[in-house]
Amino acid sequence: MLLVAAGGNYASALSYHLKPIGFTVEHIADPLRAIDLLEQIDPQALLIHAGDFPRHWKPIVKLARERKTREELVCLLAAPLDFPLEDAEKAAYLGVNGILGADLADKGEMYRLQEIVRRHQTVGDKRNFLRMVPQATDDLGFAFTHPMRLAYITGRVREISIQGSNFQPSRPSAVIDLSVGSVIKNCSLQVEDKILAVDCKITRNREELGFQFLSFEEGGRQTLLQYIEARSARALKNAAAR
Repeated sequence: MLLVAAGGNYASALSYHLKPIGFTVEHIADPLRAIDLLEQIDPQALLIHAGDFPRHWKPIVKLARERKTREELVCLLAAPLDFPLEDAEKAAYLGVNGILGADLADKGEMYRLQEIVRRHQTVGDKRNFLRMVPQATDDLGFAFTHPMRLAYITGRVREISIQGSNFQPSRPSAVIDLSVGSVIKNCSLQVEDKILAVDCKITRNREELGFQFLSFEEGGRQTLLQYIEARSARALKNAAAR
């Protein structure tokens, strides 16, 4: 991945998170030099901090797209909150694969970046699953019945994949007696307008509960996977709407 950003403070974080899927990161602070490097190092992905280079990202992406398709080269922008609607529309027109938040050290943005790269490139991730950190616009929910006290436990999904989730209960004291390894049947996983039944095993009980998804109702796993895979498309749509 070629990172075009004024500072090098994000390069190490990107390297740490992208190494498991087979990527190294080359950082360049000169946007004009980035054009030469596109030819020299032939990257699989290009990430430009549009907040650092509001005038330069367009010609760089245009040149990149003249050389390679969206599948051959993943082009990403890191954009500030006040990124103009006109620029978001230009990004889509020029063939940008996704728009991330400006803080590339944010865990949620890092997962989104990995997700977009996986969608367009063959990567060697040993974990072999997608993860996402739900945002305020995501329609996800999780609840279950305490297996001993039969109390209904609600809370917030902090992270999710098709393998499991991190869950922050509304009342931590209500789940303090749940032990690691416990199996909880028929948990309710909300994905948009669908409520999916899923059997789970507790893998961690500290500040948050860690759940491993053991089995889904018929079609449930695919429903969740499709929602996670569509995360970057929803984000690009929301950015354009702003």
